[in-house]
Amino acid sequence: MERTINSGRTAFIRTNSVTRCRESGGHGFTLIEILVAIFILAIVTSLIMGVFDGIYGSAERINLGTDLHEMANACLNRMTKDLESIHVTVYPRYKRPDIDDEPEIYHIKGEKHSTGGQSFSWLRFTSMAHLPFNHQVQEGIAEIVYYVQQTRENEFILRRSDTLYPFPEEFEERETDPILCEHLKRFELVYFDIKGREYEEWDSESDELEFGTPRTIGIELEVGTEEISYTFQTRVAVPVYRYQEVKR
Repeated sequence: MERTINSGRTAFIRTNSVTRCRESGGHGFTLIEILVAIFILAIVTSLIMGVFDGIYGSAERINLGTDLHEMANACLNRMTKDLESIHVTVYPRYKRPDIDDEPEIYHIKGEKHSTGGQSFSWLRFTSMAHLPFNHQVQEGIAEIVYYVQQTRENEFILRRSDTLYPFPEEFEERETDPILCEHLKRFELVYFDIKGREYEEWDSESDELEFGTPRTIGIELEVGTEEISYTFQTRVAVPVYRYQEVKR
């Protein structure tokens, strides 16, 4: 009986020991469970990072859009002030030039120029809206030129030249001319005469235009990058203009 009892106790103890081992092993993780957990964690992390990237990307686009709007509005405001202060000689003071006469110094000349394989407007005119630089206090009638340049990064910028009298016969681009607008995609000017007729170019010393000057000037400006761009349009009524239908 004792052996049987002892044997039974011994068997019971061994069985209980195995049970304990199995129970303690049930609280751990197998290799497969660990790998699955890591896989799930990677998916969740990638999703979270994607959300953050989207948030930051949206914020960057919003900031870029705000900067482009502010820059374009400042550019249009500057051009509007320049054109509203335009200076031309009007009749009867203005005399139509003869063949041997010198060109009128207070002129308006708008052309189309090719820059970097694209066509942009170019405008040269005289205005009272001179902006002094380098602490200069001179005032007077200035010759203002809007022109587009291509940068080394193959982007386009709009510059504004401002020169007091005497005006140069031939205009020369200068790297010191202030930049009106960056990230330029399109810059187009449209000229309207007293009858509302539309012209892509204008020359106030042209006989075809009867030596007149525009009544209004339309401005179209597109700025942006490869991802986003904005177009702005405005029309400026020129306060001083020379009629085209005037007899000699």
